[in-house]
Amino acid sequence: MTQHLDTALVDTWFEAWARSRCYRTDTEGGRRAALRTQRPARMIPGGSGRASLDVPATWEHVLVTPGQEELDALEPILDDAPDSLVTVFGEAEGDLAGLGLACQVDAERLMALEMDPELLDVEPPLLPEGYEARVDEPVDGSRRLRVVAVGASTAPEGEEELAALGWVTFQDATAVYDRIWTAPNHRRRGMGSLVMRHLTSEVMSEGEVRRGLLVASPDGQKLYAHLGWTDLAPVAIFSRDRVEGAATPEHTGTMGG
Repeated sequence: MTQHLDTALVDTWFEAWARSRCYRTDTEGGRRAALRTQRPARMIPGGSGRASLDVPATWEHVLVTPGQEELDALEPILDDAPDSLVTVFGEAEGDLAGLGLACQVDAERLMALEMDPELLDVEPPLLPEGYEARVDEPVDGSRRLRVVAVGASTAPEGEEELAALGWVTFQDATAVYDRIWTAPNHRRRGMGSLVMRHLTSEVMSEGEVRRGLLVASPDGQKLYAHLGWTDLAPVAIFSRDRVEGAATPEHTGTMGG
């Protein structure tokens, strides 16, 4: 399906993804570049680890099925900043290896969902006993869902524990899902599905959204396919150099379900 990949879909995803993460962008001359900035990892009570990755300040250039001319234009930028990331939606038509670029992670996938009110639930799903869902809007046009375990045995007495997380950001008539995450102590309980269904209920309540988009990690692809999402194209992240100790580059924040 790569040859039919709509560039406008990638533009929509890029705008929403960068805005929800408060990344500075450069779109002059048709470029899609975002400055990934440090995001402090959240500590999870009870020793269950961190809920997000620390991402160093690095420019990421997003390309759609790039040809050789587009890749050649990127070469001086990479020469000046060899730690830059290059993300390719679809299959590159030019020579990535000729620029010294190597793939850094297993391929993600661009996926889409038709927001049909006759097929999707408007009401949020029921949560298991001991969990609460809390929705806020930390960034204009975004909804953040936090599923909190109240009185969890792994949390210090009297404290709550973040069990799962998810974001959705509205861009025109599209909802872009991001950072679908489940804490290690709460995996294998269907939390990923609950988060996605809850976010979809938020989307459907808006009434004007026609399509959902997301970039799925290898861990999340099976879940999203089960929920009716359609696979559109591969998404691969390349770079020349890797900074020692830097976090693995990713787009989704999906870490288990």
